[in-house]
Amino acid sequence: MELQKRYIQDNFNRASSSYDNVAFVQKECAAKLVNLLKSCFPEFHPRSILDLGTGTGYIPEILFSFFPQSKFTLNDISPSMLAKTKEKLAVYKEAAFILGDMEALDFGFHDLTISNLALQWVRNLKKMIKESYNNSNVFVFSCLLDGTFNEWSRVFTKSLLPAPTHQYPSKQELESYLLHLKPKKYFFDSQEFTLCFLSASEFIKYLKNLGANLSSQTIPLSDLRKIVKTYTGKINVTYKVFLGVLSRCRSL
Repeated sequence: MELQKRYIQDNFNRASSSYDNVAFVQKECAAKLVNLLKSCFPEFHPRSILDLGTGTGYIPEILFSFFPQSKFTLNDISPSMLAKTKEKLAVYKEAAFILGDMEALDFGFHDLTISNLALQWVRNLKKMIKESYNNSNVFVFSCLLDGTFNEWSRVFTKSLLPAPTHQYPSKQELESYLLHLKPKKYFFDSQEFTLCFLSASEFIKYLKNLGANLSSQTIPLSDLRKIVKTYTGKINVTYKVFLGVLSRCRSL
């Protein structure tokens, strides 16, 4: 496993016990994704469902109530996260758990492939989207967009420090690529979620508890100490989220 993926895995392993206490946006997005799926395809009853980056199982927790007869395949890169999901879903027998990097695995074909706020961690987003779309009748996903946590970046800029970055696509770029796949039916949406933290240190703690404390470069500890010392007041941070539903069939 490459070094960056190892960091991602380690961060989520450490966060597995705290994740459910802070993943408010992730849980809300999971519900919105399933609602989009049901509104777009109310008669769709997938025989097999693949959840990429299942985390602690928010998506299957909801989908099991709608599709109790479906066979579920649940994937995550973190063994500790996947263990949490196994605990939650122990009563469901039609579930297979696959540990590993979604970009390195062959999951085969599924009626429904779904992924909630996990695709932003892959190295090649467009390739992962294309493979998921081509290997399912319906592909449903959410991912972060450009502009997510802009407020946090501005804190660093105002302190004359290099801003932590993670390259997210723009809404226009993502929609253009998805239409290039020529789906027979589709629906796109974007939403914003703003969280308020009492201080910069509280936001840093939140990211750590979420397992999301990774940017494209390492932030020096001295920089973080300066930020924590300087920004002791409230700070708002905004998630910008894309939600998409794509089908290779006109009707299901």
